[in-house]
Amino acid sequence: MARRLLSDASLARLNKAVVSGRIIPYLVAVMFLVGAAGTAAVEILSPNSFSSLGDAAWWAATTVTTIGYGDVVPGTSGGRVIAVFVMFASVATVSFTTAVVTASFVAFQQRRLGPETERHKELLDTLARIEQRLAAIEEKRG
Repeated sequence: MARRLLSDASLARLNKAVVSGRIIPYLVAVMFLVGAAGTAAVEILSPNSFSSLGDAAWWAATTVTTIGYGDVVPGTSGGRVIAVFVMFASVATVSFTTAVVTASFVAFQQRRLGPETERHKELLDTLARIEQRLAAIEEKRG
């Protein structure tokens, strides 16, 4: 049996946060934290990678948002190693954000179309009963 990453209760809470829109500020905060952590890491662990803290912050912001202009890049090997981790974290964060927003749109459409889908099922069931009755009538007529 496959192990589940999240429990049903956790998924229900996450879905509620997505549907209500309350999750967006958290996702934005995560992106800011990844950017701030990238700026701090590259300044502390590889201080010669950028000429100023502003350049490091600009690089982190463009990397976290996956824009990556390339106008500011780490100049040392240590800075580039840190850049790889920031890139992976930022791609994962942006992907997760995109998935959450898409899931909220899909959930909205499913809720909006749910009663219609149930009505279609009812109509199909009614048609199946009518076909059975017609078959029974034809069988009796011979």
